[in-house]
Amino acid sequence: MGEQFKVEPPELRGYGELLARNAQHFMTIKEHAVTKGGDTSGFTGLLSLLQPIVTGVASLYGETLDFANQMMVKEAESLNQAADMYEKGEQQVMTLIDKVLAELHTVAEAPSLGGGR
Repeated sequence: MGEQFKVEPPELRGYGELLARNAQHFMTIKEHAVTKGGDTSGFTGLLSLLQPIVTGVASLYGETLDFANQMMVKEAESLNQAADMYEKGEQQVMTLIDKVLAELHTVAEAPSLGGGR
């Protein structure tokens, strides 16, 4: 026999929501990192030479956090799509079972020919 597993679509959606919420944290971190971590307003004298480097690093860090956010949002959407697929498949199976049961019920009520002994 093959492996058996059970999928709970609401659980998949819950994990998707959790990923989406966590993805939003990356945007909060990005905003702080770029505005505060990339702030070079106090750089004077020789430190002013570091302004482009600090700004570049903050920008790169922000882009990395954007990418992480996008990937987590994409995964959340994939979980929701998987939940939809499982629900649709289950509904199709249930519809098919209902049809088979209705046909069996119709056959069971049909008169038999030849008289039974």
